[in-house]
Amino acid sequence: MFDFDDLERALEAKVPAAGYAQDDCSSRGKTEKARAKHVDHTKVVRIWAISDLHTDDHHNKEWIEEMNTESTADDVIIVAGDISHKWEIITETLTFFKERYARVFYCPGNHELWGNAQEDSMHRLHQLLQLCNKLGVETAPTEVSVGDRCVLIVPILSWHHPQWDVEPEISGWHGLLPVDQMLSDYLLTHWPQGTSIKDGSAALAVDKVNDQLADWDHLLTRRRDFREVLSFSHFLPRVENNPEKRYLTHPNLAKGIGSQYLRKRVDDLRPNVHVFGHTHFGYDLEVDGVRYVQAPLSMSSERHSRGTTVALGDFPDGLPFSHPFMVWHSRTGWAPKSQGAWSAYVERYGRRPDVTWLIPSYVADGLEPAPSAGITPKVGWLPGRMPVWLFGPKSQRIQEAAAESRKISERLAKEAAGTYRRNKNHAPGTEEPLPIEASEVGILLCKGNIAVIDVREGECFSRPANCIELPHPSKTNHFAALPDDELLDLGERIMAGEGPRILVGDPDAPASCRHAALLLAALLRLWPRSTSRKTTTTTRLSSGKASTRDVRPLRGGFKAWQAQGLPVTKVAREPIDVW
Repeated sequence: MFDFDDLERALEAKVPAAGYAQDDCSSRGKTEKARAKHVDHTKVVRIWAISDLHTDDHHNKEWIEEMNTESTADDVIIVAGDISHKWEIITETLTFFKERYARVFYCPGNHELWGNAQEDSMHRLHQLLQLCNKLGVETAPTEVSVGDRCVLIVPILSWHHPQWDVEPEISGWHGLLPVDQMLSDYLLTHWPQGTSIKDGSAALAVDKVNDQLADWDHLLTRRRDFREVLSFSHFLPRVENNPEKRYLTHPNLAKGIGSQYLRKRVDDLRPNVHVFGHTHFGYDLEVDGVRYVQAPLSMSSERHSRGTTVALGDFPDGLPFSHPFMVWHSRTGWAPKSQGAWSAYVERYGRRPDVTWLIPSYVADGLEPAPSAGITPKVGWLPGRMPVWLFGPKSQRIQEAAAESRKISERLAKEAAGTYRRNKNHAPGTEEPLPIEASEVGILLCKGNIAVIDVREGECFSRPANCIELPHPSKTNHFAALPDDELLDLGERIMAGEGPRILVGDPDAPASCRHAALLLAALLRLWPRSTSRKTTTTTRLSSGKASTRDVRPLRGGFKAWQAQGLPVTKVAREPIDVW
């Protein structure tokens, strides 16, 4: 979906023309014929799903070619859009699946409708449907029958429109780009006169093609005859299928991902499972009685940089052999629910679209805080919520934590060599942790809204009372590798308060505490320092507005803690056997 990296290449690409489909793409009446043709009482059949293949990425092409397809000759695969904007790659990819699966279902994504200025996107959509008909790829509702089990599969064509996004806008931040200046679809699709993405008419025009592919009134009447119904689309039916916009790297992309016309068709159909794509977030969650699943291959760069949020269970990279995501098995029915980072995050914490001023560091980079009456922009997460990426698969989060650790080490090495340059996307001063005095910590402790983290390495005979033990570097570097339950407990404890995280280090090694602060900020998706320092700390503390989300080393370390008379706890020592 997020097309900045490929925009220049796409503009230069020449998309081959294809003959315009002269028929109306109608498939009415084919459902009954399909049942008679495809019923088989002996075979075991699985239904697999995948979206956002982007096989013009050569790493993705290799991933597809290396899939384990030795036992898929009787299986069904659902391809939920975004193969490529290149005609020959679309053809090659669909042909690949047809040669390895018994049946292939497909609906185009936004990339497939990209073209040059002479190409009408509705024209191109009909060409794609004609190509699918030629290849034997199914684009209309029909059935998959195995013995006495029968699944109704319903592809739903759709397109996005900004009116679909009804959630509150981000507040307190300057620099947000409007969707039509960041989403390539506005530049690379071309619609009939009087049809536009902006007013929703393009989405309506694409939606109407569904009525050419099937008699929807008849389909909805027949739906009650099926115990198992699977629908799929490229775009999102519901806003709940998407993270709140404050979590998107570019928040206004929320206006380019869904369709209210699609939502109505899914609501009317009431499938057991709806598969979608487009946003490149692994997702498996039930909303109002319908299970929504996204299994995106995404761009190879995304799998490398944020594989925790792309992954859905062991898809795409959790097994020795790559494979799509299985949604149904003819012997056992619907596949068990799998963990996606975003769906697990929502399942635990719920959604809060009303929170519009609090954004993680990767969103804040490049934006300017703009405080106003009643709005104090902040960087972080809601109190008590562990950052979402830590809900991802353990192997992926270890890889991402190691990458963050390398970045911090490289920064420190450059600082030592005098070659470090501040990240121009960060607000001035937010990259450097600001030490805090023990007297200030005392005031914050009275308010009870901070987390104290002891990062001292080695044997300790006493610690700050009620602190979190996270020695640096032994545990600070590796806490992402903890078992899921332990990591969740630790993450929520670190993020419990509304105030800053106070790091207590060895007074003789302040550089180690600073290193821990930089790394912990990166791992928690915080800026190391808060967004505003216009008032003194003492003023903010006395006014009750000490709610910054930065990571602050205690000046003077544990000695300063003790000298200030702050509470400590003796560390129990293991008994020594004396013979």
